[in-house]
Amino acid sequence: MDNILRVYTRGIEPDKYPDGLALSVHMQILSGEKKMPLNNDYGILFPKADIDDKNVIMPKYVGNISIAKALSGDYYITGNDFLQEGIINPENTGNLWGWKTKDFISYEEIGFVEDKLISRESGLSIEELRTSDSVIISDSMAKALIDYWSVLQVTEKKDDTIFYSDGSKYKLNTSNHSGLGYPLARGFGDPVIMLWKDDYYFISTNDNENDIGLYVRKAHELEDLFKDDAKMYLILDKDEERGLIQTFWAPEFHIINGNLYIYFAVSNEQWGPQCHLMRLKDGGDILNPGDWMDPVKVKRADGCNLAENGITLDMTYVRSGQRHYYVWSYRENIGTELDSGSMLMVAEFSPDRPERLISEPVCISRPFYGFENVCGTINNEGPYAFYHNNKIYLTYSGGDARGYLYTIGMLTANDGDDLGDIRKWEKSKTPVVHFLSVPGEYGDGHNSFFMDRNHDWWIAYHAVGAIGERKISTGIRRVHFDALNRPRFDIPLSDNLSNDVLNKMDSCPIYVI
Repeated sequence: MDNILRVYTRGIEPDKYPDGLALSVHMQILSGEKKMPLNNDYGILFPKADIDDKNVIMPKYVGNISIAKALSGDYYITGNDFLQEGIINPENTGNLWGWKTKDFISYEEIGFVEDKLISRESGLSIEELRTSDSVIISDSMAKALIDYWSVLQVTEKKDDTIFYSDGSKYKLNTSNHSGLGYPLARGFGDPVIMLWKDDYYFISTNDNENDIGLYVRKAHELEDLFKDDAKMYLILDKDEERGLIQTFWAPEFHIINGNLYIYFAVSNEQWGPQCHLMRLKDGGDILNPGDWMDPVKVKRADGCNLAENGITLDMTYVRSGQRHYYVWSYRENIGTELDSGSMLMVAEFSPDRPERLISEPVCISRPFYGFENVCGTINNEGPYAFYHNNKIYLTYSGGDARGYLYTIGMLTANDGDDLGDIRKWEKSKTPVVHFLSVPGEYGDGHNSFFMDRNHDWWIAYHAVGAIGERKISTGIRRVHFDALNRPRFDIPLSDNLSNDVLNKMDSCPIYVI
């Protein structure tokens, strides 16, 4: 029986699946009567936006998708330039959007070029390129694509080990954090959890207090951070004399050369958040406000502000080899016709003087894809990194920060690379988490990572409980490394739990070609 891979776009549903998502390349595998949408029927390839002469991002859309296989073995996916309304752009009928792939996992962007150029490169006529929306693929390729683009299923639990449908496995630990999942803390966004001196600490943006003040929770067990009676300690309050007045946003704990810092954004009386840091005094208690040094603004190497005419926020620390970097979000002209959209900047600093950069900021990502700039929410924000097998995984968020359209994207680099060299970063063309990734959770985003006592990596994030909801809540999940050693952020926490696993195995059959 043949396996057929089909490419298509979805219909625009403004309140459920808007244009920036619908007018992208979707894929499904057909095998007899069986149908498997890849990536949970969410877009996989998105046309790249333009930037006009005023530095404003102009979103792009694609439709009339076709696919063809060249003699080289490469597959070419092409489509017409579409307008936001879901119709062909009459000004660009001689050009095509194009992508090339060998395996439907990694893709080369051809971009928006003359159809004759794609024909010449592929060795296929324009008619051959544009005739069909499907190709035949092998059993092994179909299985690989389902493993890669679908949520992994539990196939077996044997003793203390869980086996997954792609051949990967996970060994259960003595503490499986059964009291965790989603939702955990309602009204708390941008969550960060840290294990420090054998206790867990939780810090976040506190929407319940109108984003004013920094609050911390402490518990010996991870689950206890989120009990109804968990105590919150106010460690930094509004202070007009020091210019700490509003938007206490996205606080993060980071340990640099043995010193503990909190990085956060804050505004004075005039709205305009800027990145700050404060250090815990030697021997200090995290929960004692008096044990923290005064917050200071992070500045450029010449002593100027990071942004004289924009906002800066969501600063995070990334180490590469022996070098130290900040990554943060920057935006100009917010709320105007000249809004640049938020973008990710990187610069190096010395841990001896962490409030001052030693290199010029470089932009490593802008919201060019439909999942990042959908419905006017043009965001690259909330960066956070973790390390595995000499790789740096830097996640970030795009889209609507307080709604179901929030997504998590990812950039990767090698540990030891010069992170100020944009060529060292590889950006995923598809979000690694979106609102169709995990049932019952919508708009997972602005995440962080932490390692527990068992040396498992976890992702903490905020989301909403339904399409249309605007009240965010904190959740966490274990990071799973699949058979390709790729981090997966969509594994339900119930997979860790022996009873739930046994119950789940009957309710989640594996799709078999």
